[in-house]
Amino acid sequence: MRLSFAEQIQNANVLLHENEVERSIENYQEALQMASDPMQKLHLNSILGRLYQRTKSPKKAIEAFNNALTLMEGDPNLGTSIDRASILNNIAAIQSETEKVKAIENYKKSSAIYAEAVEKGKIDYYPHLANTQFALAEVYAKKNDFYFAKKYYKEAIKIYENLKDRAYIKLRASAHYQLGNIYTEEFNLFDAKVHYMKAQTLFENLIEEGYETLKPYLAAVLNNLAVTFNAMEEPEKSLQYYDMALKAYQELSDRNFDVFQPYVASTFNSLGIVHSEMQNFDQAIQNISEAVDRYNELADARPQEYTHYLATGLHNLGLFHFELRNYDKAMCHFDQALEIRKKLASEQPEDFDADYCATALNLVELYQSELENKVDFNFKVKALQLLADVEIRLGKYVDNLPVIKNMKNDLQHYLDYFTSINEERLSLHHVLRKVNNLKEQIDETIYPKEKMVFQKEIMKLLKYTLNQYSSNDRLKYELALAHVNMSWLQLRLKEFHKAEQTILDAPIMESPLLSLTCNLAHSYLLKDQTDKAMVLYEELSEKVNNQNESYMEIILKDFETLRRDGIDHDGFKTVTERFK
Repeated sequence: MRLSFAEQIQNANVLLHENEVERSIENYQEALQMASDPMQKLHLNSILGRLYQRTKSPKKAIEAFNNALTLMEGDPNLGTSIDRASILNNIAAIQSETEKVKAIENYKKSSAIYAEAVEKGKIDYYPHLANTQFALAEVYAKKNDFYFAKKYYKEAIKIYENLKDRAYIKLRASAHYQLGNIYTEEFNLFDAKVHYMKAQTLFENLIEEGYETLKPYLAAVLNNLAVTFNAMEEPEKSLQYYDMALKAYQELSDRNFDVFQPYVASTFNSLGIVHSEMQNFDQAIQNISEAVDRYNELADARPQEYTHYLATGLHNLGLFHFELRNYDKAMCHFDQALEIRKKLASEQPEDFDADYCATALNLVELYQSELENKVDFNFKVKALQLLADVEIRLGKYVDNLPVIKNMKNDLQHYLDYFTSINEERLSLHHVLRKVNNLKEQIDETIYPKEKMVFQKEIMKLLKYTLNQYSSNDRLKYELALAHVNMSWLQLRLKEFHKAEQTILDAPIMESPLLSLTCNLAHSYLLKDQTDKAMVLYEELSEKVNNQNESYMEIILKDFETLRRDGIDHDGFKTVTERFK
């Protein structure tokens, strides 16, 4: 026996009350087929539209809502303009994901209805108008039409500011937060900061009043403020807000680990990056290590989502240890990151080949440092193997992306270096680095006698290396320069005969160093061999050095230095007067 209209409605209501939504829809549909009164049809189509929304049947929901609108258009006395606005909003909410243009059109129609009601003094519709403006802003934001998104968010905020209900304060806070996001997208950092901070204050006040469900929103605002302050080159404030966001996410994670632990890991990572930008590498390592521990745990449970984050954290740890010259630790972390990224790249090359190449090139740079520090050619072999792999992977990409172009340039640089490096070049590099360190120590000392200790080490190093590679012109030049510096120190220490011999022992160059000639002239003068000195001073009088400084200026400065060392000679005056 078929149920009556009233029985269908009654059954539908009972089923809906019992959350049997699908079955209630069947009864409402039967009732709609039996309805003869337009008001009943309008009511049932509206109910069905909302139930289809609830069961995620958008096409059926829109059809039901449009049926309701058609009924109202056919009979001006059927329903009110406010009923029409409500239905338009429901349709627009469904269209906002897939038909944004139509959604905007329907929200605007609804907004116009609410605005007209408000103008007529029906202030109860202010919240509806504000909510519709907010929804309009949301759709424009999804379309990346930021001008109108900002316009409607701001209009919604103006109305919300006069509404004291906590639900509307939450929406006002959300509008400020969304405006902050838009201004961030537009690189308008100051306005982004202003709106984020307004959202922060509103959310904090609501949470203090007991609305703890808003804590995730507050955490997101704090995080975005940290990002904004860092972009504004205020890293201390950025760290302050990241710390606040971390505390918020840790508290949320204690309650819902699966949802919020990824945010804890991400915030630790962000803290580490900011510290690294401030050159606080020890603190950066501490923060990134915390992130890696969490990503490791997350990757075990959800590898598809978090394994690449784990690899990035390990890569960054490698970078920071490299900066601190903790080469063993850097290599360990780079190796782990490379292994993970290699696996990811084998499964999704388009997404992870570039990441693999970035880690590989950093590891190659580390191999270069280790090769030069330890003179161990195993690092050359390892580097060339990695570079061959990187060359193949980068060959798949065109150079339109700066990051790819930079990696290709780095690749070529390292290929050139490791292909050409040999024992002689490496030994030269090794000894010159030691020489430079000794020169720095010479510059840090005051007295010639103290300087001489380091200068003798330089001479010893260069002589030993030149004995191994006797035809190396760079070594000859550096050794000749060392003879210049040693002879000058010997002059200052009143070891005039030793200075002369040091100069005469200098390597013979195709283009002899004029500074050797200068010191030889000083040694002759200080040994009272004035005629021999004058011949050399005459040769130098028209010469300039590589910095275009005349040798006569250099000679006169040398005399002043020798006088300060307690060495004075009548010849100084003679030379000065002769070559004025």
